[in-house]
Amino acid sequence: MNRVGSGIRIASFAVWTSLALAGCLRPDPSKAAATTPAALPPADEQRRMIWDGAGIRARNVGTGRTARLDFWDGGKSWASCDPKPNCQATLVAKSGVGVDGINVDGAKGLEFHATGSGWAGSGWNWFAWWPPTAGTDLRPYRSLTFQIRVESKSSDAAPDPRSVVVRLACSNGKKITAGAMVHKYDGRFDDGKWHKITIPIADLSRGEGAQFDWEKVWEFQLSTWSATARDFNVYIDKIAAEK
Repeated sequence: MNRVGSGIRIASFAVWTSLALAGCLRPDPSKAAATTPAALPPADEQRRMIWDGAGIRARNVGTGRTARLDFWDGGKSWASCDPKPNCQATLVAKSGVGVDGINVDGAKGLEFHATGSGWAGSGWNWFAWWPPTAGTDLRPYRSLTFQIRVESKSSDAAPDPRSVVVRLACSNGKKITAGAMVHKYDGRFDDGKWHKITIPIADLSRGEGAQFDWEKVWEFQLSTWSATARDFNVYIDKIAAEK
């Protein structure tokens, strides 16, 4: 027998055997696709988290000698009140006051603090107003949800629960939604405990919200009004949209 020919036949048989075994051992592609993590539906496919105080993390900014560690709060705020100067209002991202408290290192909550009588309002823009056309597309969702807790030294100092109103704002024309009174969705939201509030998008789309651009949402707003002097904190966390 020709040794060269025999060697070629043996090598060919070995290659064929390897390919055949590989084919036998290779998993069925259809079954593999069903079990690969990438093919599994995302855990939060029904929920779009907009702002979560437990997700705030430090980031490096600057270069060279000017480099520093900033604690990015995931946005910027505004707050105001009327009539001045006998009122005060602030909105800040603060450690230890969110739903997770001090259990999650670095977790924060939004703290709206107001004193005095009259109107007090605030807004948290999770894009920090930049770029000016920024926004989160909430068109696929049916509800706005968030966690809220009210804190005051006495019932007389607490906000009138019937006056606590939530809105969203968009970057397109700086439009806002209709206002939603929180007590309508949970009559006990001001008892000092955390409450999850669910507001249908349909409620926010009525009246002045009819022209709202749900593709460019970028700000959560909360306001109150009191006939007498008040002194309270309202904490907000876990702002999300849900289907």
